[in-house]
Amino acid sequence: MPIIILGGDTARRSYWKAYDGGSGLAYLAGQFVPRLRQEGFGESEIRQMPVENPAWAFVFADAPDSQTAVDRKSGGQFEATRRAARETMDPLVLGLDVGTSSTKGAIADLEGRLLSSTTSTYHYASPHPGWAEQNPEDWWQAVASVSRSLLSRHPEAGPRIAAVGVSGQGVAAAFLDANGRPLRPAILWLDVRSASQAERLNSRSGESIAAVSGKCPAAYNVEPKLLWVKENEPDIWRKTWKFTTTTSYVVFRLTGRAVMNYSDGGILLAYDLRRNSWSKELLELMELPSSFFPELAPCSEVIGEITGEAAAETGLAQGTPVVAGGEDTSSAGLAIGVVSSEEALLSMGTASTVYIPLPGVGVNPRLLAFPHVVEGLTLVGGSMVAGGCAMDWIAKLVAQRGDEAIGQSPGTLAILACEASETLPDARGVLFLPYLSGELQPINDGFARGVFFGLNLATRRADLVRAVMEGTAFAIRQNLQETRPLEADPKRLIAVGGPTRNALWCQIIADVTGLPLQVMEELGGAPLGDAILAAKGVGLISSYSEMVEVHARCANRYEPRAELRSTYDRLFGIYVDLYPQLKELLWRLSAETSSKAEMGGGTVCRQRSEPGE
Repeated sequence: MPIIILGGDTARRSYWKAYDGGSGLAYLAGQFVPRLRQEGFGESEIRQMPVENPAWAFVFADAPDSQTAVDRKSGGQFEATRRAARETMDPLVLGLDVGTSSTKGAIADLEGRLLSSTTSTYHYASPHPGWAEQNPEDWWQAVASVSRSLLSRHPEAGPRIAAVGVSGQGVAAAFLDANGRPLRPAILWLDVRSASQAERLNSRSGESIAAVSGKCPAAYNVEPKLLWVKENEPDIWRKTWKFTTTTSYVVFRLTGRAVMNYSDGGILLAYDLRRNSWSKELLELMELPSSFFPELAPCSEVIGEITGEAAAETGLAQGTPVVAGGEDTSSAGLAIGVVSSEEALLSMGTASTVYIPLPGVGVNPRLLAFPHVVEGLTLVGGSMVAGGCAMDWIAKLVAQRGDEAIGQSPGTLAILACEASETLPDARGVLFLPYLSGELQPINDGFARGVFFGLNLATRRADLVRAVMEGTAFAIRQNLQETRPLEADPKRLIAVGGPTRNALWCQIIADVTGLPLQVMEELGGAPLGDAILAAKGVGLISSYSEMVEVHARCANRYEPRAELRSTYDRLFGIYVDLYPQLKELLWRLSAETSSKAEMGGGTVCRQRSEPGE
């Protein structure tokens, strides 16, 4: 079966199409065409190369039906050729995850085994209270550094990298001019300056927005940030060509194309969950120009190739295919095999998130719903601002001289966890609302604040530490409870992240939620999920399971203790009732303290790097 190489389709796919006589049943990755030339093949030979010759030629099926058809037409030679090509080239894939405090990269083979991984850290700035900003150039420099570091460790891997996938922190907003240069620092997900814009959207059109996008307006999201810039920085607004999220900015720098993947874009308020497109009606409702919004693409779709400029900065081969990528939580979920509605993904880092993959589209406006990187699934659940940082905060607050170290060290945390394990399961009557920097789901309130409720003369530091653990566990349970109207019924929690090393905390989460909790071995995280997307996108694997099954392994398992169920059920009822009773007072307090804080200076904040940021 001869392969006729046609030109790259720059409108939708920038890798080369290969046709068996024009029927369009297979793909040949464009990056290998220069290699064929380097091997001495002439143009006529490339255009007529037979499938039986696997030298340097990757043959990819467009779809399972197409693969079957090619096998039938070629007498079963197609899959044999594909296997031979894989064995000859021993291809690798690169995944990059650009988080709040670091960029992680990993090179993996086609069975999900990691060849190498590395991290580059950076910080975000808070020039005013409630603000959080990063220079997009820091993201790019970290990506370039990670890529060069990986390739310098393994120079033999460079020519074998067949595709690249990217994920990143969700809903950061970078503003680009007509030349693709950032106009100002990007506004991050934890920035709450646009709380008034979010409240205005919510009061005017909240129900309409939630019905289409699956979420209510809140300050963490992009559209309130856009409105803030429109109203407060008109010069920036006039010069803006596109805004991008973290992931789409890096993809733009790699390929020169402003494209946003479904999972990343799906968190935005203007995203139509049912159509996987920007909603013209919602954009008009929010008075935002559609021209600012990047093109959308499926997560595993190849949307471009490494440009010459990007190749020079990253060390990657020019022409290497790049897929649209994913949102970091969903990519991490793919890496550990969370692709079933029987499982809830719990990612615990500085913040915490809990999501359940549901078939089709389910909407609860108090939660967040957005596409999984796995086609046909929607992640429904919530993010909680204070996860691991709540434990760091209480450790620093109550640490004493004589502890192994003062503050947030592992030794201090271990001492405090040991003390907390010896106090009562109800923290001697103390409840904690973990709203240390506002809260996302399910209350969606940027003005909420943390509360210790029930302090008394018998309260010890161990009780406060346990109350923090229980309070964050109640927040997880509340988000899970909100999924029940959508007929979600997870059988277990699949957990990743630094805080899962705290055995007492994991046991408390299992007890409070009533679900078994499996802590997974973390060998790749979101970068591995991105690498899997890349392999799928260029056809090196036909299903995600080919790279997931060998990697997704349980390290520890915690079973809920039946004897504590009634205790935690009663405390959870009080926890859920507490915030509504305090909401108005918290708003008044926030307004009072914010006006005074504005007289102070800004700070530069640093966060440790954990999955789920």
